[in-house]
Amino acid sequence: MPATEPPTLGTMVIAALLILALVFAGHWIVSYVTNGNPWTAVPWFGLGAAVIVLLGLLTFLRRTSGGNGR
Repeated sequence: MPATEPPTLGTMVIAALLILALVFAGHWIVSYVTNGNPWTAVPWFGLGAAVIVLLGLLTFLRRTSGGNGR
């Protein structure tokens, strides 16, 4: 990103690309599973999304607390 752009813009672009990749991968997996019920994989995607959001939130809170171990 150019130095004149705010760093949050780059973060938003990366987040959008990651979401697009996850949606594509999820769609591919659900349509690839032909034996049984493919929708049984959906809770795993939800769990994965929750873990990613929680890790991001914890990382953000850790960085904004000053990084002094609190």
